[in-house]
Amino acid sequence: MPGPGRPPDVSRLTAGELDRTRRELAAALALTRPGSPARTPIRAHIAAIDAELAARAGGPPASPPG
Repeated sequence: MPGPGRPPDVSRLTAGELDRTRRELAAALALTRPGSPARTPIRAHIAAIDAELAARAGGPPASPPG
């Protein structure tokens, strides 16, 4: 787990691993209660995955999930 303020390093994951991990994190996020502190690291990991996928595709990163 990265330190505070440092995004997770997902650069070593394959595209398939990124997709699968993002789906699993999205499911976990959907199951957390609004306002739960668990949402913060989940959203950080999703944002890191989105940024990595966008960088590989050559486009801008997607907006983080709500």
